[in-house]
Amino acid sequence: MTNSVLKKLQSRASRELFLRISSHTPTGDLYLNRIQNLNSVLRSVMEINPHARVQAEEADRQRRSNSHHSRSFSHGVPMLLKDMIATDDKMNTTAGSYALLGSVVGQDAGVVEKLMNVGAVILGKASLTEWYSFRALAKIPNGWCARGGQAQLLQDPCGSSSGSAISMAANMVTVSLGSETDGSILCPADYNSVVRLKPTVGLTSRADKRPMARTVADAVVLLDAIVGFDPGDSEATSEAAQFIPDGDPQFQHLRITWNYSGIPTEAMIAEKRAHGIMVAKPKASSINRILRESRYRAEFKSSVNEYLKELAISSVRSLADIIDFNQNNPELEKLEEYGQQTLIESERTNGIGEKERKAAEYLEKLSRDGFEKKMKDYKLDALVTPGISLAMTVLAIGGYPGISLPAGYQSVGMPFGIYFGGLKGSEPKLIEMAYAFEQATRLRKPPSQFFQLTDHFLFGT
Repeated sequence: MTNSVLKKLQSRASRELFLRISSHTPTGDLYLNRIQNLNSVLRSVMEINPHARVQAEEADRQRRSNSHHSRSFSHGVPMLLKDMIATDDKMNTTAGSYALLGSVVGQDAGVVEKLMNVGAVILGKASLTEWYSFRALAKIPNGWCARGGQAQLLQDPCGSSSGSAISMAANMVTVSLGSETDGSILCPADYNSVVRLKPTVGLTSRADKRPMARTVADAVVLLDAIVGFDPGDSEATSEAAQFIPDGDPQFQHLRITWNYSGIPTEAMIAEKRAHGIMVAKPKASSINRILRESRYRAEFKSSVNEYLKELAISSVRSLADIIDFNQNNPELEKLEEYGQQTLIESERTNGIGEKERKAAEYLEKLSRDGFEKKMKDYKLDALVTPGISLAMTVLAIGGYPGISLPAGYQSVGMPFGIYFGGLKGSEPKLIEMAYAFEQATRLRKPPSQFFQLTDHFLFGT
């Protein structure tokens, strides 16, 4: 994986790249200037970390130290965090809502602590769909939040991690972290032609997030920095520790199941056969249709209430308080345009009852007797699907890993992706396939309307 931007960044002083100011580079602060120039249009970055320069200078000092040895390929690398990943610093963590502006978290999220330990530079917070679209499902626009406005690059940005994907696509940052439940980063990655890696649930904390990058190698390097035990989610991270990949994957002959949904795929199938992948095409009935139940609303209420109660400082302490805030600030939160019906429905729930437990059991059964059974019966390594499909929901429900990457462009120029998903712990095989596909096809094209950060611009001659 020698083409990684992260590895190139690792080899140069972070401050010289991040704050690049020299006689032959009049653009000044590289990423900061790019954000300043583009964000008024793209609206994908919520705020800049006032400590970013200090972090970059410290990483640079460590590199110059004779006794210093790089802790990670993420050392000194600027990255954005979705505005719902807690940072115990001068930045806000608001899920895009004014209700949480000025609140103070008690500690860094587990993933932030890991990133700081390897010397990453937290550049700022990325925008998102307010409350992960859960303020008003099917009504609040993808990529819109009260604090940041409408984030958009080429089209509907799709999914709640839209700011993270747009910032990556427009070269406003090196890598970023989004979050994933059911397509929250897969869909934005697909629509904005970037790579997204969703590990087995528990490989990183369930409270923490998923890598987004411009190359498979960069996404893997970022995942390597954040995997492992988290005391804040000990049950899941302890259970998933057995799945942490070890060593660099080597491409092999693999068996996959191909899900036909969306973009025509015969060319892709031919590409895979040319590179030694055996393709098995199951009947459509092998993928069960998933019914989403009220347990999501119940879980949302309990999770939000628990998070708000743990804040060190906050003017809202419950989901009911957030609903009241929106009601009392209708213009600020554009309540008339977008409403908050899903928040209200969630508030009406009474926790995880019998109905919610049955829904969870039903979804677990679908995963076990549907996707898992077919994968094991046919001795398959992966489910592969082009574009956005039902497979996205199937894999989300079971906590299965997956990686999506650019796969081409439709006739109107809009990008679409290809998605590799598998059973728990199958990350090494999925990474092999995704990396091989990326290197064989090299299909990603940066957005044409913005100047590109070429190797010459970044690293000189």
